[in-house]
Amino acid sequence: MAMAAAAPFKVGMKEIYLPNFTVCLKHTPSQPPTSASFLVPLWFSKLDLRDYLHNVYSLAIGPTIRSYVQQSRIRQGQVKDPARPQYKRWHRPRATKRMTVELERPFVWPAEPEDFKPWNKEENKMADQEQSAMQERLGGTKDALTIPTERRVKMREQAKALLEGRERWRPGGGRGVEGIGMFGR
Repeated sequence: MAMAAAAPFKVGMKEIYLPNFTVCLKHTPSQPPTSASFLVPLWFSKLDLRDYLHNVYSLAIGPTIRSYVQQSRIRQGQVKDPARPQYKRWHRPRATKRMTVELERPFVWPAEPEDFKPWNKEENKMADQEQSAMQERLGGTKDALTIPTERRVKMREQAKALLEGRERWRPGGGRGVEGIGMFGR
């Protein structure tokens, strides 16, 4: 409550305990150090951002908050099913909302580190390579369901008999993966 009394403006009544939204601070080198840009949800208002920065980070901001909803470019549809291509299907991805606030004190981004030893970059790379090698030894990227050779031959013969009309299709009757159709057991 002490922070609410110290605010130079009327603090909003929305109490935020565990927010279900994301506010992302964007690195914008073209702006002066006294302004900060944020990516916010589309429903966010200027007052919501001001209260959020004050209550969560005790950040004093100036009177200017600018907001801008940026529409995404229209894109062509993706081919998800090769049998039904959607080349002419166009859609517009969801828009993004950006807010720029004026800070009372300048914020300078820290310099990018030149030495990555504290983050164990080399060890992580070696661990990734070791894990990939272990996966290859244990079976690689093969299908999880492997069918024995003799069963595969039997399935091929049954399919050939179906195509030639020597046998009729009989449904499996819900016997699981192994008992589907006449290829079961």
